[in-house]
Amino acid sequence: MLQMWRIQQVAQVLTLALLALNLSLQAFGLIKWRTGSLLSTSYIGVPMILLLLVAVIWTFAIFWDLRLRMWRDQANVAVERNPYAKERLSSKEVAWYVLYWVPMLEALGKNDRAVRESVESLRNWCRAELESDPILRKDTNDLVMLMMKKPMDALDILNKKNV
Repeated sequence: MLQMWRIQQVAQVLTLALLALNLSLQAFGLIKWRTGSLLSTSYIGVPMILLLLVAVIWTFAIFWDLRLRMWRDQANVAVERNPYAKERLSSKEVAWYVLYWVPMLEALGKNDRAVRESVESLRNWCRAELESDPILRKDTNDLVMLMMKKPMDALDILNKKNV
């Protein structure tokens, strides 16, 4: 699996590079007006066409990233399916723990020391995740807003005891 993952990571970049190189070599042969100009030699013409293609692909990638925001959904799927990030919490998990599990376990653990220790452990884990990742904190706060119908900061909720 590791070798397959490595090949897949390199394949994406190499596919784009080889596609751009192939297109630039084909376009170089189709340019009729290049005789007598700077583009007439393949040592200059092909890299110029290649740079033009890279600029077009890069511009499209920036548009894809900034306007269409397709990467956000892909990143969420990657976090959910990444077997190497088992200790990381998703925004849905943090919101669920902060709003429901921590208060419920605090109420149940008034007379039980083990439950209080578990609640404190869960609280510290959620707090550490929210403090270390600003995107997770924003996504969690968006979920808390949807669930509670009022703006609340998940980290502030965690810092208060007996919410």
